[in-house]
Amino acid sequence: MSAMRFLRLAAPVRAAVARPVSFMAVRSFTAPSAPLMKDVIKELYIKELQNYKPAPEAKGVDASQVKDFKVPAAPQAPIIDASADLAAWETANVEIADALNEEVLEDEEEEVEEAEEAHH
Repeated sequence: MSAMRFLRLAAPVRAAVARPVSFMAVRSFTAPSAPLMKDVIKELYIKELQNYKPAPEAKGVDASQVKDFKVPAAPQAPIIDASADLAAWETANVEIADALNEEVLEDEEEEVEEAEEAHH
């Protein structure tokens, strides 16, 4: 904003400040005296958008990009020999139970020994 324009726009403000406020203030809107600057970039962008013509797509291009859908084959149920697995599990379970019982007995013996030592 130039200095002359600023002084010209500031003159009514200076006069209003100098006067006593015994009247009702009225606000007025004025159009700028200088023409607004044109937005060159905006106009160029709009012009290019209006002139844009999309290139037509060649026919058959989509066919090479898409594969036909094929339903996958249904999975087959696994063959299980349950009797052999059950027999193996039962024998393994007995061994684990025996090992656990031995550990529990050893732990109980250690607790008894510690309790006896604590009393002495």
